[in-house]
Amino acid sequence: MAKNPAKSQTRLAPERRAALVADYEAGMPVRAIAAKYGVHRGTIPTLVLRAGASLRTPGLDDAGRARASALYAGGLTLQEVAERFDVDDTTVRSAVIEEGGDIRPRGRRPQVSGR
Repeated sequence: MAKNPAKSQTRLAPERRAALVADYEAGMPVRAIAAKYGVHRGTIPTLVLRAGASLRTPGLDDAGRARASALYAGGLTLQEVAERFDVDDTTVRSAVIEEGGDIRPRGRRPQVSGR
């Protein structure tokens, strides 16, 4: 029978917790914060709220959804658009669908005339 290895908890000093919250408020992605401080990404919202800060709204706002959808319709891949907005490609996919766009089949990009 395999044992479930105990994972050690990372205890952050007050200065490190304050720096984590500052990074979060500055817009650093949660995954990057988790890697930087050695904590689970699910711990970050708890630490932010305990510090009295507010959580960011995930995803794209209305203008961001429209812009992401237009970039995708213009020929960029979901991943390329996601990198521009610093979000996940599934967020862009949802934005394209919400804006009434169609998701292209996977594989080669369509050839654009004039290239």
